[in-house]
Amino acid sequence: CVFGRMMRSYVVGGALLALLCLSHVALADESVDIATADGEEKKSAVKVLDVSNFERLTQAASGATTGDWFVEFYAPWCGHCKTLEPMWEEVAEKMLDKRQSGERSAIIAKVDVTANTYLLTRFKVAGFPTLIMFSQGMQYQFKGERDVEKLLDFAMGGFKEVTGIEVMKGINEMNPVEKLQHYWKVALHDDMKQIWRLHKAAFFLFVAVAFVLGVLIGRMTVPRAPASSSKKNN
Repeated sequence: CVFGRMMRSYVVGGALLALLCLSHVALADESVDIATADGEEKKSAVKVLDVSNFERLTQAASGATTGDWFVEFYAPWCGHCKTLEPMWEEVAEKMLDKRQSGERSAIIAKVDVTANTYLLTRFKVAGFPTLIMFSQGMQYQFKGERDVEKLLDFAMGGFKEVTGIEVMKGINEMNPVEKLQHYWKVALHDDMKQIWRLHKAAFFLFVAVAFVLGVLIGRMTVPRAPASSSKKNN
């Protein structure tokens, strides 16, 4: 019957689709095994960070005890970043070996800031690669010669000889008070400085208008004193 033929076609189609999926998974697993056996690919020791996992893994802003993180902020098109890549991988492998042997060592990571512009803005990254050590709520920028020995020395404690600053927070890491302070600085303080630098007359005009508006708002919000009572009749 028609219903029977339809059911058989559905069963055959489902079976073919299942076989196709299984074969795809088998081929994928085989390609990974071959690549690993031939040594063409291996799991990188460098952790990949992005907007979704940066704070959760590093706990940079809170200074929590997830360990020290030495992070490269890079751009894929950057020639200096490409030159650094094998050295960064070597540093990561050495740090991983130390951790596996029980020593305390920094975790080596990287962030593609072209795909994570929030982190680019948060840490005020102005050049590539920018290398920053995050340790106990502080950040220390590496500015030395980029070779394996110097990077290892910095990661193993040399960063403490550099002047650090408190870890920069993005708007997502700020509490309500810090957000108000941020908006005040960005929306008013910095803008006023820019207006003063470019056009002092406009600055004074803005101050005058703000003063007048303040007076008007004050008159509207402050209750007036009651009118004096009329004189009593003699």
